Amino acid sequence: MKYSSFRRERLILADPMDPRLRRNATIWDHITAVLDDSELVAIALFCTLGLLVTLGLCFFFPSFGALAASLQAFL
Repeated sequence: MKYSSFRRERLILADPMDPRLRRNATIWDHITAVLDDSELVAIALFCTLGLLVTLGLCFFFPSFGALAASLQAFL
């Protein structure tokens, strides 16, 4: 059995003095890199959609909360 590692592996550079590497990255650059991550955007959109659907069901069907609470006994 092969165990998977959840730690990210570190990239070892072949030439650390390569001029294409950005050495003066600011904190703002790191923040925008995280926010531009496609996986994070997909998770955020999925959660927002789920929240909107839940709120829509609660507002359009006022007895939805009682129905959901009664159905939790079967889960």
